[in-house]
Amino acid sequence: MEKKEPVELGLKLLGELKIVRHNEFRFITSDFGFVNSFIKMESQLFTFEQPYRLKEGRIAFIKQGYLQVRINLIEYTLEPGTISLITPNTIIEAIKISPDLDMKMMAIDNNFLPIISKDDFFIHLPQYPNNILFTLPPQEQTRIESYFTLIWNILQETIFRREVIQHLVASLLYNIKCIASNTQNTAKHLTHQEEIFQRFISLVNTYSKKERNVSFYADKLCLTPRYLNTVIRQTSQQTIMDWINQSIIQEAKILLKHSDLLVYQISDELNFPNPSFFCKFFKRMTGMTPQEYQKKQ
Repeated sequence: MEKKEPVELGLKLLGELKIVRHNEFRFITSDFGFVNSFIKMESQLFTFEQPYRLKEGRIAFIKQGYLQVRINLIEYTLEPGTISLITPNTIIEAIKISPDLDMKMMAIDNNFLPIISKDDFFIHLPQYPNNILFTLPPQEQTRIESYFTLIWNILQETIFRREVIQHLVASLLYNIKCIASNTQNTAKHLTHQEEIFQRFISLVNTYSKKERNVSFYADKLCLTPRYLNTVIRQTSQQTIMDWINQSIIQEAKILLKHSDLLVYQISDELNFPNPSFFCKFFKRMTGMTPQEYQKKQ
C-alpha cells in the first residue's frame, strides 16, 4: 500500500493541487508561497470541521469578510484588518467562512527566512512564543498591505528574486513585531487567570497525547490541581478534562484522515489502553466511530 504523506497542510500539497502554480492570484515554490486573493482561488484547500496541521508558518491579512477558525483548540473570528502570524505545526480547523472572505497569505518554510537559527518560525521574535493574532490600527493596515503589494509585484518578475523576497518577509515580520508591541502596551492586560489559561492550553497542545492527568499540568504550572481546575473552569466555562479530550480528538481526526495508520495503531499512538477504549471514546466525543469518520466526505 502506498504510504500517505505526513499529517500536514503544506506547500507540497498546494503544489500538487490542480491549480496553476504561478498565475495572477498565487505563487508557489517548495519553501515559499503567496496567495494574493483568497476569494479568487478555484480550489478548495480544506474541509470544514476537519483539523489540519500546518507544515510551514503563515502570515495572513484579512481584507474583507470574516473567517471563524479554531487555532490550537481556541476559537477566533478574524475580521477585516486582522493580521495573523501562525507558527509551524499549529493545528487549524475552519468553522465558518463568509462568502465574501478575501485575504492575502504567505506560507514560509523556516529555511526560507534569512536568519541564523531556523529552529523556530519566530526565533527572531523571542517575546512572542505563540501565534499572534490582532487587529491592526487603521494606519498600520495600509502599511502592512503595502508590504504584501510590494512582495507580490516583485514575484511577478520573470526571474524569482529570492533574496529580495526573503529579506522583505523578514522586514515584514519585524514590523509586525513592533506594531504588536505597541498594541499590547496600550491594550488591556491579561488577568492572572487568563495568563494561566493560555499557558495551560499551550501545555495541552504539547502533551495531551501522553499526559491526561490533571496533576501533570498543575505541576508544570506550579499550582495545586484544585486551584488549576477552578481557574480553568472560571476562565473558559470548561474543565481541564474537557480541553484535554478536545485536543486528543483533534489529533485522532488528523491521523484518521491524513495518515495510513490503522485504528489500532492510532489507538497506540494516542496512548489508549486498547482500540476498543479508543473507539468508544471517539464515538462519545464525535457521535461517530473512527471508521465512520474516515469515510465522511
